[in-house]
Amino acid sequence: MTRKSRLVPTLAALLAAGALFAAGCGDDDGDSPDQAVPAGTTIKLGSIFSTTGAGAAFGPQQVKGAQLAIKELNEDEGIDGVPVELTQLDDEADPVKSAAVMKKLVGPDKVLAVLGPTFSNSAAEADPVANSAKTPVLAVSNTGPGIVGDCPYPCEYIFRNSLGEEDAIPANIREYADESGAKTAAVLHPAEDPFGASSAETAVKAFKKAGIEVVLDTVYPGDLKSAVRKDPDAVMVAASSGEVVVQMIKDLRDAGFKGQILGGNAFNSVSTSDAAGESGKGAQSAAAWYSGNASDENKDFIADYEAEYGTPPDQFAAQAYTGIELLAEAIEDGKLSLKPEDLAADREALKASLETVHEETPLGDFRFTADHDVVQPIWIVQMDGQGGFELVKELTPK
Repeated sequence: MTRKSRLVPTLAALLAAGALFAAGCGDDDGDSPDQAVPAGTTIKLGSIFSTTGAGAAFGPQQVKGAQLAIKELNEDEGIDGVPVELTQLDDEADPVKSAAVMKKLVGPDKVLAVLGPTFSNSAAEADPVANSAKTPVLAVSNTGPGIVGDCPYPCEYIFRNSLGEEDAIPANIREYADESGAKTAAVLHPAEDPFGASSAETAVKAFKKAGIEVVLDTVYPGDLKSAVRKDPDAVMVAASSGEVVVQMIKDLRDAGFKGQILGGNAFNSVSTSDAAGESGKGAQSAAAWYSGNASDENKDFIADYEAEYGTPPDQFAAQAYTGIELLAEAIEDGKLSLKPEDLAADREALKASLETVHEETPLGDFRFTADHDVVQPIWIVQMDGQGGFELVKELTPK
C-alpha cells in the first residue's frame, strides 16, 4: 500500500475524529454527523519548533514537514469535511520559553497533542508541563537520554519518533569498528553543551565496547589540537548545534586530521552537510531517515516536499511529517469523542491509541516500544561533500 492510498483513510479517520471531538459524532443520541458537527470545527494540534536561535538549522525544515502533512490531510477532505489545524510556536531554542509556549498550547489553545520541541534540553523543561496536563507529546527530534522511558520526571504522555543517541551512536560506532578495524579514537564535545557531553559519554562507552581505545575524551575547542596530535583512527564529534558541528569538522581538517570523523544527530541536517562541504566528505552518522530509501511512502514524501518547497527534505522534515502521520493514524484508531468538553478523555484515548500504532512511513516500518521509544530502521550514512548523504548500511530492527 502506498503512502497516499493509506493516507486517505487515515485522514478520513483523523477528520472524523476531529468532528467527534468537537461535536460528539460517536454519541448514542441518534444525531447524524451533519447535525452533530458544528460549523468551524477543527482538529487542533500544536508544534514547538525552533525556527530562530540555535535551532535555525533544524526548525524551519520541521515546520515545513509538519505543514506539508497537514496540507495533504486537509486536501483529502476527510470525514465530515473537518480540517486539521496546526499551531506552530517558536521557542527560539530557549528551554524556559519552550516551557512557556507548551503551557499555552496545552492550556488556552486546547490542542489535542503537540509535536516538539526541537531540542532535548528544551524538552526537559517543556515535556513536564504537557505531562502534568495529560497531553500527548510526540518528540520528532529529541535524541537525548531521558526523553521517554526512564525519565527524571513523569513522562507517561511523552512519545518520540526520533532515534535516540543512546541507540544511534553505538550503532554508528559498531558499524565503523566492524568495517574499519580501527584501534584508537578521540572524543570531542563543546564546553557547556549538556547534550554534547551526554553524547560523548555514550560514544566513549560504545568505543570501549567495540574494542577501540579512547586516547582522549575532552572539550572543544581547547584540546582539539591535542586530539589531532594523538593521531587517532577516528574522532567522534558530539554536539547539539549544527553550526558548531560544522566548525568542529572544519577545524579538525584544518589542523591536519585525515582520519574518520563520526558524529551524532546534528550531522543529519542537509544544511549541516551543505555547510561542511568538502571538509565533511565521509563524516559518518546514524540517521533516522535516508533519502534513498526506495519505499513508496518515502518516494512520495520526497516528491511532494520538493513540489511544495522547491528543495529536497532532510531528516528533520521527514520526522515531523511522519509525526503528523502517526498522530493521524492514532486519532483514526482511537475513536475519540472529539467534543470540546471531552478534551481530557480524548487526550487519554489518543495516548492509548498511539501505543498501538504500526505503519509504513518515510522513516521505514515504524512502531513504538512499550516505553514509547522508536522501533524503526537505522540508516548509517556519510556526508557526500556536496550537501547530501550516501548510504553506508541499513540496520533493520530485530
